[in-house]
Amino acid sequence: MKASQQIVGVNQRLGNTAVPNMQGTTRVIFDTNQITTAATDQTLTFFSGVSSRVYPLANVSTNRFEVGESLAIQGFSLLSYTTATPTLATACNASAGDYRGGILNFYIGNQRVIKDLEIVTYGRFSLGEAVSESALHTIFRLETPIVIPPQIEYYATLRFSTNSSFNGISVVLAAYGTGTLLNTKSNF
Repeated sequence: MKASQQIVGVNQRLGNTAVPNMQGTTRVIFDTNQITTAATDQTLTFFSGVSSRVYPLANVSTNRFEVGESLAIQGFSLLSYTTATPTLATACNASAGDYRGGILNFYIGNQRVIKDLEIVTYGRFSLGEAVSESALHTIFRLETPIVIPPQIEYYATLRFSTNSSFNGISVVLAAYGTGTLLNTKSNF
């Protein structure tokens, strides 16, 4: 099933029959969180409380879409940085046999729609994609798009192990895919 069909189907089941008339788009949403302790198991929450962060830390001002907006998430990407220049998610990747985790959970309307997905380096499975051969895997494409309908809150948690050298590193979680935007032409 195409992502656009998935968006229309989910919205129609929720009673939102206007979505086929909305403007189609490609969209990326992202949020940043910072590792603030040297705790061995840490969970970062993304998109919840996003109104307190502005661009370039986040590109959304709330964790729910406006009327007419929706997103069929087709994948996730992870970055980390300590300076103004983002680099690949080195803080969250395995190195020298020290597995540091990367367990993603995604919630829409307080319902978990992705459960314990090993997103960072994909653990021992070597799935996912890298930007270059020298980079570790930081992009994960979903087999089935997950639709965020309008007006419903969403958030994500990322659990991983850290050590003291990661204290202060910022982690960016991005979700991307096909979306819709409000099309007012048919309303006027």
